[in-house]
Amino acid sequence: MQRFAPETPAPSADFIGAFETTLLPAYGVDVAELSGHSTRWQEDADRLLEAGVRRARWSLRWHRIEPEPGSFDWAETDRVLGHLHDRGLDPIVDLVHHTSYPTWLADGFRDRRYPAAYLRYVEAVARRYPWLRSYTLFNEPFATLFLAGHEAVWPPYDRGVEGFTRLLLNVLPALTEASRCWSDLLPDAQHVWVDTGEHHGGAPGAGADYAAFANDRRHIALDLALGHDLDPQRPFLRQILEAGGERLLDLPKARVDVLGLDYYCHSEWWYDGPGFAPSPHPVGFREVARQYWERYRLPMMLSETNIRGLPTDRASWLRYMLEEYEGALADGVPLQGFCWFPSVDSFDWDSLLARAGGRADPVGVVGVGPAGERVRNAFTGVWEAAAAGARAAELPAYRFQSPCSDQLTGLTPRLRHWPWQDPPVEEAVPPINVSVAPDAPSRRTDTEEVAAMPANPVRPDLVVLSHLRWAWVWQRPQHLVSRFADVLAASGARTWFVEEPMSGPVDEPELRVEQVGQVTRVWLVVPARPGLAEYLGFDADEAQDYGERLADWLSTQGMRAAPDVLLYSPMALDVAEALQPGRIAYDVMDDLASFLDAPEGLRLRQRRVLAEADVVYAGGRSLQRGVLPHRPDTHLFPSGVEAAHYEASRALREPRERRVAGYVGVIDERLDLELLGKLAEQLPDWTLRIVGPVTKIDPASLPQAPNLEFPGMAAYAELPQVMAGFDVALMPFALNEATRSISPTKTLEYLAAGLPVVSTRVPDVVADYDGVVHLADDAEDFAAACRHVVEHSREDRDRRLRPIQERHEWDAIAGAMYALLEASGARPGATQAVEALA
Repeated sequence: MQRFAPETPAPSADFIGAFETTLLPAYGVDVAELSGHSTRWQEDADRLLEAGVRRARWSLRWHRIEPEPGSFDWAETDRVLGHLHDRGLDPIVDLVHHTSYPTWLADGFRDRRYPAAYLRYVEAVARRYPWLRSYTLFNEPFATLFLAGHEAVWPPYDRGVEGFTRLLLNVLPALTEASRCWSDLLPDAQHVWVDTGEHHGGAPGAGADYAAFANDRRHIALDLALGHDLDPQRPFLRQILEAGGERLLDLPKARVDVLGLDYYCHSEWWYDGPGFAPSPHPVGFREVARQYWERYRLPMMLSETNIRGLPTDRASWLRYMLEEYEGALADGVPLQGFCWFPSVDSFDWDSLLARAGGRADPVGVVGVGPAGERVRNAFTGVWEAAAAGARAAELPAYRFQSPCSDQLTGLTPRLRHWPWQDPPVEEAVPPINVSVAPDAPSRRTDTEEVAAMPANPVRPDLVVLSHLRWAWVWQRPQHLVSRFADVLAASGARTWFVEEPMSGPVDEPELRVEQVGQVTRVWLVVPARPGLAEYLGFDADEAQDYGERLADWLSTQGMRAAPDVLLYSPMALDVAEALQPGRIAYDVMDDLASFLDAPEGLRLRQRRVLAEADVVYAGGRSLQRGVLPHRPDTHLFPSGVEAAHYEASRALREPRERRVAGYVGVIDERLDLELLGKLAEQLPDWTLRIVGPVTKIDPASLPQAPNLEFPGMAAYAELPQVMAGFDVALMPFALNEATRSISPTKTLEYLAAGLPVVSTRVPDVVADYDGVVHLADDAEDFAAACRHVVEHSREDRDRRLRPIQERHEWDAIAGAMYALLEASGARPGATQAVEALA
């Protein structure tokens, strides 16, 4: 590997190391774990010291430090910070890096518990490590809250100025209070405020006007924290105030000692019609740094930079940024550090942490090998030379390769003085020429291909193992399995719906059976005894032989050998394996581990199912995100609707004097009962009708009000009539662990019935029904929304619904899911099992 030695003794910049640790909240895994930094931190720190680096941005993992509210686990952090302190590597501790908050803050930065929890945590850190010299209390406040609150990219998936303002109101007061706390407890330590160093430009006219607006917007978080230039007539501040942010004008001033700017090629935007980045007319970091210096007059550092590309691309970007940094110093900008972020390749930033696919992000000083080992590359030596003191002009000027060469076209005029050279032969990537016949048909998607396969005239039986009972609320399993059963019956195969065991008045365990159309219900009844619940799980001690008993009985019923098995509960895996299945499918319809009274070991059992199943489906985007780290080929099939069934509700609707807001579904810990009670107070002239069975919660905990009704469960056939009695449909879900991953089936059912819908901000509802479902946060918002949407045009709502509904008919979903199962092939050993039973 080529190394570069500095020709000048004095370094041009004080280099700072850094490591990416952001938590992916939907998956419970962070980038430090994906990159191996969580276990190789000592090796990574020592590598910086060997390069002469004595400072590093080092994120504390709050989500690991405080796994339960108020319960701190300092063991790992003590080891890490103690080692850094002993070795002389000065950490700039980063207390909250993007979405790295504990998962029990289910609503993220919008969670009502966030301010108190954050202040408790930051004070605990300050008291435990009083020797710290530098700290960042909240990384990129503007960028983080903008992505989470304005752009709906990160949880809590809020949107627009109103959403951004909600997050600012919940986070900034706590942040400024934290600044005062640390200033008191660690008066000699420096607060490094880190945020994006942006610049916006545009073509004359509307483009330039919007660029001016965005250049004002980029400063809003720091300006509010410092009380700087809070003129209510500023364009973006005016919008914040109109959205209810008046309290932000009176924040106690934060202490900021150093301003860190994060600058990337995409930090500069250009507007000429739709905005795009990188800008084709960049002003460069030197000019951006000058602008921020003139505004704030604070000591500064380049707190992040990198480029996603080949090692030689990174080397040339380093040369460019170091040249800009040196130019800013020459202009009198007091820069105090240069940080290439991160020092080790990151992971999963190709999706902005929306998917946990374990994909390396090629931005680090060193790469990550298959076993997690650190891998040097052509960039490593260049960075080491710069860290040792080489100036920009002494670094190689490799020609950028695609796609960086296209992204950085706007830089070309600024780099004419460079002594360009081709990348080393071993680092060059030749272009790939693809010849496509002019009349070649486009390739079909995987789903289209399996759906187009010829029908199988001889199909195995299907055994469904479900935690839900067939005769209960008609949900996703009933919709799908009833359709599977019709297909199977045409080829002589049978469908068995096996439910969790029960206790009852029997002397010894026995199987019970009921035929419902083409589906045969089966469940085990075990002898009741004092203290034994009526409904048991597949893992109950009293039902340990459920699988063997079921297999023996099915063999007497003429079940076809090596059946397909469809799991709805991971706890039924042992039962499934006792059936010697040909194929196993797993339909992830709920995050069962987050439910009240979830069985111990469910999460570990789910990982085993994900590893062993032949096909895995997910019933929603959040559910899919949660299982992708363990099963990357999980197929997304959000729940659907039998539109014709619910459209009958429209003709049944009759005029009435009193408005009705209604809910249909299970009443359990996923509903926000406090919200329902307060909504009844807010709508005294309306009736709130909450239809469905009460389960897993005490019925006495239900709110009571003269206008609040709980009529009980309604059969599926009755739902159109029930919904005909509503004027507005409600989805008042609590935002907690149990709802973080739900994708409510009822959304499409309500809409098909012609009802306007008001919902809390369930992530999948926000992602899939923005602009169709009205979102509200509290009882007052719900009440206002109900009064507003009841007057909406049904025709306009149907127009927006139609393209969504066409993709989500249960018939199409069931067909595609079964086709994937048929295409998966038999499990190892299934052929031998068939032959043995023949």
